[in-house]
Amino acid sequence: MDMMFRSHEFILLLYFLSLSVLSYDLFFRNRQARKVSFYLVGAGAIFHIFSFVQIGLSLGRLPIQTVFEGIYVLSMLLVIIGIVQYKRSDSEIAFAIYIFTAFLLLSLYTFAPVTYDEVTEVSAIMNDLLVIHVVLSLLSYVMFFISVLHAGIYIIQYDNLKKKRFNRLFFSLFSVETAKKMMIRTAILGFLFILIGIFLGIQWGLYIFGTDILTDLKVLGTLIVLILYGGLLSYLRLTRNIYKFAVANIIIFIICMMNYLFITQLSSFHFWNY
Repeated sequence: MDMMFRSHEFILLLYFLSLSVLSYDLFFRNRQARKVSFYLVGAGAIFHIFSFVQIGLSLGRLPIQTVFEGIYVLSMLLVIIGIVQYKRSDSEIAFAIYIFTAFLLLSLYTFAPVTYDEVTEVSAIMNDLLVIHVVLSLLSYVMFFISVLHAGIYIIQYDNLKKKRFNRLFFSLFSVETAKKMMIRTAILGFLFILIGIFLGIQWGLYIFGTDILTDLKVLGTLIVLILYGGLLSYLRLTRNIYKFAVANIIIFIICMMNYLFITQLSSFHFWNY
């Protein structure tokens, strides 16, 4: 897999160059630099997708079954969504955040001691139910990331408006109204995705593990995240306090990522032997 490792390094280089050129644009407002940055990211995204397909073909399975494979897919999805949103909104700061986050995730995947197995413990009982569960879970994390990104932008823009501070940062970000709509809509989508995903995952777990799945740390952690997001959306419906919703959204997202990156390591969910 050395060739695959090198391809990941090349993708990282493209993202790094894109971020460097985009930083130049942010400081000096150079439109030509912005175009170069976009083309570099586009090239990186194409190689990223090609690499994902290549890994899947070489393993004979969808490379989404482990935490690190999930991180790889998340980095790819963030780049694609970042490109799409940038073409719609033209906000280079939000675009830079997408690419920077994807760069960090891909770096973690590339330089971690990851091993590839064509037949893993989970692939022995891989079925459509499990695939849908994993895909919905990953999509929910993407939605939550987009929501928390716009929550941060909402807080910044709200503060700028309150203090009548109309600087370069203000005009480089989304409007308060756009940030609010994206923050709420993607939080709702993420909640629905994770709700359906965990339901399917528990169904699969009950069939494989029996009732022991209900005491699994990953399942319990994800249920807590689900309850927190459900409570957050209920709070918004009752109070209509967008600012507090944005702040709480950021806190819950941190808890969500801690559950995904750390608690998952203590779980036996997705890993099973005959």
